[in-house]
Amino acid sequence: MARHWFRGFFWAAMAAASAIPAGAAALEPAEVAVPAGQAWTHPHSGIAVPATLGGITRTKVIAFAPDNLDVGVAFETKGAAESLTLYVFRDTSGDIPVWFAQAQGSVEARALFGNPSPAIAPQAFVPPGQATASALRTVYAPHGDSGYRSTGIVMLAVGDWYVKLRASSKSRGPAELAAWMNDILAEIRWPDRIEGHAPATPVTDCAVPLAFAADAADAPSDAGSRAAAAFGVMFQQQGTSSNPFKAQPIARWCRDEVVGDNMRVYRPDDGSDRYLIALGDNGNAVLVGKTGAWSAVTPAGNASAPYQILLVSAAETMLYAPQTGLPSIDRVAEVLNAGHPVARLSGWGKDAEIDILTDPK
Repeated sequence: MARHWFRGFFWAAMAAASAIPAGAAALEPAEVAVPAGQAWTHPHSGIAVPATLGGITRTKVIAFAPDNLDVGVAFETKGAAESLTLYVFRDTSGDIPVWFAQAQGSVEARALFGNPSPAIAPQAFVPPGQATASALRTVYAPHGDSGYRSTGIVMLAVGDWYVKLRASSKSRGPAELAAWMNDILAEIRWPDRIEGHAPATPVTDCAVPLAFAADAADAPSDAGSRAAAAFGVMFQQQGTSSNPFKAQPIARWCRDEVVGDNMRVYRPDDGSDRYLIALGDNGNAVLVGKTGAWSAVTPAGNASAPYQILLVSAAETMLYAPQTGLPSIDRVAEVLNAGHPVARLSGWGKDAEIDILTDPK
């Protein structure tokens, strides 16, 4: 059953965390000034997007987070008969299959496309400059009176960054749109060397539902243990080139419960000890599991370790009070809504800063 109130808890948590003295993450989109006719280059990944892409002139560049951690480059003809947007956002959690599935959810929920039908099923392919079928793509046939004949999604990774291409057309059918998206990918200037990514497999439904600890509550902790946990997360961020909260080795993801509008639970390898709540389709997530369960550095499996709740976005990570058992989604929402993170990591990589709360209550 969908918990449509979960979104409110998420935003309340973000607002509460912004009161902590630190480099607060920008929540309002802001247009980025780029000279007309000049390519836009993402400074962290080196991806260069021409001023004209797929035969369409760029209309705007929008930053959804500070420091180019989540950016969209939009192209649109007059009347939006043809439109495409390329998003580049930081790899902070999950994997390509998770955020591809979330992008599907966004498309399928848009009234503009009138409950679109899959025209080209999700499929893996080898993206430009890479050697494995690590990217995913799909195309839909819209319905209704909007006039759109096709709309599609491509999702891939370039190093520590996710890249999502969204394209829609009133003149191209699904097969033509798929070919157009391939041409668009060929026009983008990718880095000369791209770290290899594991083959991608679309998500499937989880076989068995999660079992939660009915009595999960705040575990005993003090400022020292909270600091240790926060520094542990920071160490993970600095000690690995991939996102620190990706199940290792690369997992096959399954899809679990819906908790709100395009908010859904995912689990790696159909596991029962941790889960991810995707908040939209641009990498924001809540990670729940034993301390170290999501780490690329710290081994999981310590039976005495408490459970962590982490709220992750492109520009910051909030750590909440440890839990005595695997908390239910309702319990996670309760913790987030209380607005008392015990630590906050703002920024990313070696520039990350930590704020520890001595009295989270």
